[in-house]
Amino acid sequence: MSVTLSKLKNNSLALVLLPIIFIPAVFYNTTLAMVHVWAVNETFTHGFLVLPLVIWLVWQKKSCILSIKPDPEPWAFLLLVPLLCVWLISAVVDVKIIQQFSMITIILVSIWIITGRKILSYVFLPLLFLYFAVPFGQVFIPYLMQFTADFTVAMIQMVGIPVYRDGLSFALPSGSWSVVEECSGVRYLIASFLLGSIYAYLNYSSIKKRVFFILLSLILPIVGNGLRAFGIVMIGHYSGMKLAIGADHLLYGWVFFGVIIFLLFYVGSFWRDTEDSFALPCVGGERVSQDERKQGSSLTFLVVTFLLLVSFSAVSNHVEKEKQQAIKPVAFQLPVDFSGWRYDADRLFNWQPVVVNPDVNVSRGYYSGDDFVQLNIAYYQSQRQGAEAISTMNKITNPYGGDWKLISAAGYDVADNNFTESELKYGNKKLLVWRWYRVGNYETPDPYVAKALEAYNLIVKGRSDVSVLSIATGFDNDKETSRRKLNDFWKSAGNDIAARFERIQNEK
Repeated sequence: MSVTLSKLKNNSLALVLLPIIFIPAVFYNTTLAMVHVWAVNETFTHGFLVLPLVIWLVWQKKSCILSIKPDPEPWAFLLLVPLLCVWLISAVVDVKIIQQFSMITIILVSIWIITGRKILSYVFLPLLFLYFAVPFGQVFIPYLMQFTADFTVAMIQMVGIPVYRDGLSFALPSGSWSVVEECSGVRYLIASFLLGSIYAYLNYSSIKKRVFFILLSLILPIVGNGLRAFGIVMIGHYSGMKLAIGADHLLYGWVFFGVIIFLLFYVGSFWRDTEDSFALPCVGGERVSQDERKQGSSLTFLVVTFLLLVSFSAVSNHVEKEKQQAIKPVAFQLPVDFSGWRYDADRLFNWQPVVVNPDVNVSRGYYSGDDFVQLNIAYYQSQRQGAEAISTMNKITNPYGGDWKLISAAGYDVADNNFTESELKYGNKKLLVWRWYRVGNYETPDPYVAKALEAYNLIVKGRSDVSVLSIATGFDNDKETSRRKLNDFWKSAGNDIAARFERIQNEK
C-alpha cells in the first residue's frame, strides 16, 4: 500500500487525471443532467466524446508531465471554496448551466491545488475542452433564427423572386417556408466551434493563429447556414416544391455543412505550423527538486481536496432528498367565472405549450361575448431534477414535429404587467400568446430574472414554488384587438389566480 501511495504522490499524470475522472463522479447529479441533455438533444451529442478527448490530449503530453514533480499550491483553496459555494447554491436552486460550468472550473482549480501551476499551465489548453461538455448554446437560437430569416429573404430578393415575409415565415409564388429552431444552425455552429478548436490546437502553435481559426470556425457556419437555407428554398422553388421539403431537407443541410468544414480545414491546412514548432521544452525545463516532505504534500492535498468536494456533494444530495420528500399532492381549482369571463368546457385551441413534469398542469378556455382566451398553468411546488419550471425543455411550441410554428417573440408591457408575446401559426390560423413565470409572489417573463428570484425566495423566504403561465387568443392581422382580449382577461382573472397560488403555499 505504501509503495502505491509513494508512486501516486510523485506521478504527476495520475494526479492530473484523477480529478478529471473523480469529480464528475462525486457531482454525479450535475453530470447526469449533462448526460441527459446529450442523450435527448442531438445538438449536444458530442458531449459523450469530450471526456475521452481530453484524456487523450493530456495523455499525449505524458512524457513532459511525468518529468515535472507536483508542487501543490494550497492558497488556491481560496478559489476552490467560493466555486464550491457557487456550485452548491446553483444546485439548490437548480440552475444547471451554472452548476455545470462550476464543476468544470472546479476540476481545473483542483488540479492547480494538487499539482501546482507549472503542471496546470502545461495541461491548461487540453483541459479547456472540458467546457464543451456543458450543453450551452440554445440561448442563441432566437438570434440565429432571426439572422437566418433575414439572410434568406435578402438573398431571395437579390435574385429577383417576389417574397412576402411574416416574422420568421415567408412565402414565394411556389410555396411557403418557415424558419424553425432546427433551421437556426445552432447545431452547425457548436459542431464547427468544437471541430475548429480541436483543429486549431493540434495544427497551430501560435496563439494568434489559433484564435483567428477559432473565430473563423464561428463565423463561417453562421453565414453558411444562411446560404444553406437559401439553397434549400431555391431547390424547393425550382422543383415545384417536390425537393428539399422532407427528410432530404436535413440531408442537404448536413451535406452542405460537411462541405463547409472540409473547406475550412483545407484552407486552414495552408497555415499549419511545422512539428518542430510544437517541440517546446517542458514547463519549468528540468525536474522540480523538492524535499521528501514536499513530495508527500501532493497526496495530502489530493485527499483534503476530495474530502471537501465530497462534503459539498453530500450537502447538495441531502437538500435534494428533502425536496423530494416535501412533494405533496396539489389540488389547483379554478372558478367557472372570472368577473364576466365564463369557463367553456368544450372549447380549447389545438395548441398546448410544452411543459415537463409539472405538479399541476391546467388548460382551460374562457369566453366573454365573442372573445375567447385559453389559460395554461404549469405549477411546480419544488424545483428538482427533471421537474423544473425554468428550463429550456419547457417551450411555447414543440420544435420537433409540432403543428404550430413560432413566428415571432418579443417582450410586451401593459400597465404593470410584463410578458413574452409570441405569434404562432398553423396553416392559416394564428395565435397571440402571452407567457411569463410566477416565482413565489413575483412575476417576470425573463428566465434569468426568474432564476434569480427563485434563488432569493429559496434562501430568504424558504419558498420553492414556480409556475409557468400563458394566455392565448386567436387573431387575423389585428394584433391590438387580440392584445385587448388578453389584457381584459388577465385584469379579471389575475388577482384571483394569484390568491389561489398563495392559498396552496399556505396549506403546504
